[in-house]
Amino acid sequence: MRRFAIMLLSALLALSLAACGGRADTPAQPEAQDETAAPAVETAPEPEEAPAETAGDTLVVFFSRVGNTDFPEDVDAVSSASLSRTNGALKGNAQLMAEWMADEANVDLFEIQTEETYPVDYRETTDVAKGEQKEDARPALKSHIEGFAEYTTVYLVFPNWWGDLPMPLYAFFEEYDFSGKTLYVSITHEGSGFSRTVSTIRSLEPDADVIEGISIRGSDVPQSEEIVRQFVKGNQSI
Repeated sequence: MRRFAIMLLSALLALSLAACGGRADTPAQPEAQDETAAPAVETAPEPEEAPAETAGDTLVVFFSRVGNTDFPEDVDAVSSASLSRTNGALKGNAQLMAEWMADEANVDLFEIQTEETYPVDYRETTDVAKGEQKEDARPALKSHIEGFAEYTTVYLVFPNWWGDLPMPLYAFFEEYDFSGKTLYVSITHEGSGFSRTVSTIRSLEPDADVIEGISIRGSDVPQSEEIVRQFVKGNQSI
């Protein structure tokens, strides 16, 4: 009996060892990867387009009724001499010319503005201008050029008033010294052309290189964009 019990225990032990050997742990397999998937690629952001640099040594300056007159919004530009409308915006003829010049040359633009405004009515403005000329007035300016010394070339546009510069231009030339600079003078007019404007500026700025530019009749300015742009293109300084 004891022998039988020993044999039974030995058999049970053998069975237990066999079961343990059959359950060997299998290491976990890594997840399968999709070999067809495109690898993630980081793309650099598109560079921002740099703004166009302007010719920092050149400036376009203008004097115009627009900017120096408090015009009502419904002013009739057709019947008002020296005015026009461009894309609905009221523009002075000298202003239009100056804007085309600055755009063509990609340079800065500056407007001469006076403390006191001029009358809305054109004839009244010419009367005021004649009175200023008779008094040799110097209307106070409210706009001033920053960094004027940095500019070596200046394009100047203004209307011919009574055969001469508008008196605010005299105040302008008394404020700035153009010695050593190149000054291109262009005007609008109603039949008198340059008159004595260029010679007057040469006397006011004797140490500047004053060059006669283009003169355009006021009523022809809106149709003269190409003439103005070609004038700028023809100058070697731009």
